[in-house]
Amino acid sequence: KKKLNRKDNSVSSSSIRRVLTDSLVKRRTRSDIKFDEDSFRQFGDTGTHIPVMVGEVLEVFDSRKLYSFVDCTLGAAGHSSAIIQAHPEMQTYVGLDCDPVAHEKAKTKIDMIQTATNSCDSTSDLKTHTFLRNFKNIGTTLSEVDEKLLISGVDGILMDLGMSSMQVNNANRGFSVLCDGPLDMRMDPQINILKEEKLVC
Repeated sequence: KKKLNRKDNSVSSSSIRRVLTDSLVKRRTRSDIKFDEDSFRQFGDTGTHIPVMVGEVLEVFDSRKLYSFVDCTLGAAGHSSAIIQAHPEMQTYVGLDCDPVAHEKAKTKIDMIQTATNSCDSTSDLKTHTFLRNFKNIGTTLSEVDEKLLISGVDGILMDLGMSSMQVNNANRGFSVLCDGPLDMRMDPQINILKEEKLVC
């Protein structure tokens, strides 16, 4: 463990934040792959979500060309951001998430990456598509983007199933077991399913 002497004026606030961030990420992952601090800082959103498996995700797709890629559980786009930047050959990216908060964050991030990629690399033909939609609709979603994807298939698909720290750490979302809040547990707050009042009956 790293120890910081707060009386030592040479220790900067950024050094303290770095150690605290590293500690937080280490606690949240049981990864066998060495933690990639640079990837985390570049693609993570330490305030709301930590993509703790960036190293594993990049390793899985490292040996293949990804001309088309689908992220079925977009979240805050930490994994997708890393994959897009690791695969400059990518031409079609599709991201889906049924959580409107996550989708809004992800769309902003993915749009920025597409703009940066296409402006920095004149040969890039990257087209990104993000949808506020459940991955059960992947077939119709791909046909909307390009019907050829349904025939030829895509080069890579990612599904990071389960809840994210964005949902668990916010008591108002209704997922937390550590904080007081409403019992809700809907990824999409607009869907009409049983709420707390009926669950306790």
